[in-house]
Amino acid sequence: MGKGHHQLPKIPNASVYKIDNSVVLMNLQKKLAEKGLKDPWIRNHVWRFEDYNRSKYPKSIFSSFFLQGYKYWIPLIGLTIAVESFLGIDYSGHGHGHEADSEH
Repeated sequence: MGKGHHQLPKIPNASVYKIDNSVVLMNLQKKLAEKGLKDPWIRNHVWRFEDYNRSKYPKSIFSSFFLQGYKYWIPLIGLTIAVESFLGIDYSGHGHGHEADSEH
């Protein structure tokens, strides 16, 4: 315990976080401006949307796919169900010898 003499992580200067670096936040800012609104704290969320953080934090890629990618996976689920229904694929019973004429 306490034997590791590693350096402390470098804390970046706050000036590196600019809204101009994030397309998502720029679009949000434009949508708010169209409604006459402004978010004074939007700069606090820039670190979540910068591209270089995507490789460091794979959880953000995962959550962005499932939260923002719903327009892709909802139709894919529907397509899968439709294809399985059309082809007559049935997963009930699984064919484990539970038919009426089988003996145990």
